[in-house]
Amino acid sequence: MSLFIRKNLVKILIFLFFLILAGIIFFIFQLSSKNIQLEEKLYTGTTLGEDIVQEPSFTVLLSATELEQGDTLVITAENVSEGEKITGEFDHKSFDFLPTETEGKLIGIIGIDVRKTPGDYLLKVLIDGEEKLNKKITITKGDFYVTKFVLTPELEKQGYTQSNIVQNIQTNDGVLIYQVLDKYTPEPYFNKSFIYPLDSIIKVGDFGTTRKEGDITLRHLGVDLDAPVGTLIYAINDGVVKFTKDLITYGKTIIIDHGFGIYSLYLHLSEFKVVVGDKVSRGEVIGLIGNTGYSLGPHLHLSIKVNGASVDPLRFIDTFNSAFK
Repeated sequence: MSLFIRKNLVKILIFLFFLILAGIIFFIFQLSSKNIQLEEKLYTGTTLGEDIVQEPSFTVLLSATELEQGDTLVITAENVSEGEKITGEFDHKSFDFLPTETEGKLIGIIGIDVRKTPGDYLLKVLIDGEEKLNKKITITKGDFYVTKFVLTPELEKQGYTQSNIVQNIQTNDGVLIYQVLDKYTPEPYFNKSFIYPLDSIIKVGDFGTTRKEGDITLRHLGVDLDAPVGTLIYAINDGVVKFTKDLITYGKTIIIDHGFGIYSLYLHLSEFKVVVGDKVSRGEVIGLIGNTGYSLGPHLHLSIKVNGASVDPLRFIDTFNSAFK
């Protein structure tokens, strides 16, 4: 062996070693890439001639799990597949889900009546009859106060007394109103969020309070909003006018059916701008502020009913709109 070869033998062996090592690494990398491609093909189902698409999972969101009397519970269902039927039950009573503009998103609305007995109630959500959610909902007592059942000298001159006001509601005004509210329209007339009925919201009468004089009581099932006589009143959402009458206690009253069991009521008006049967749009003028019926001054009494439940109307609007957008 020549002197040159002996001197460089070590360098040659090292070079060959790294050359072989590089070839082995390249071979392993190529084999690994082929295995990954094969796994991807098996996962996407290309052997069946079509890709398998992973759908987002069905989810349910609740606006709250603990509510007060007069609150509104909104149940948001997301990623509901086309063709699936979603239903719900609360306190053993069924409720429907309202579609939204977002594909696969629907909402259910439950009114917690101001008189609902505090306690725990069961909420269920089902897809095609199969239970997907079983949740305890806690209802607590609302913080409602008692005020004096006041009459002004003007009301007394018109013949109003605390006794005949309550009696009239029980035998006339309330009967006429609940004949309207007793009907359920399963489809919504609206596809937008709700708005307030006045440009300026100044609350002068709280929801749920009790007016009391001796043993005579009157529950306030709406909010009183202050405004001068003649102020424009707007429909809070699309709907159909179901009632326009000048009632003894409630004064000039409008009831709008928004569908889906939701009604809005506007009391003590001075003038109607709609008639029964009119289809109204959100923001359309329906009447003017007044001081008719049992009223201590010009204002709008706004009530909202959800499947017969009396709920705080301003809180209903805020809760619904937060989930609907």
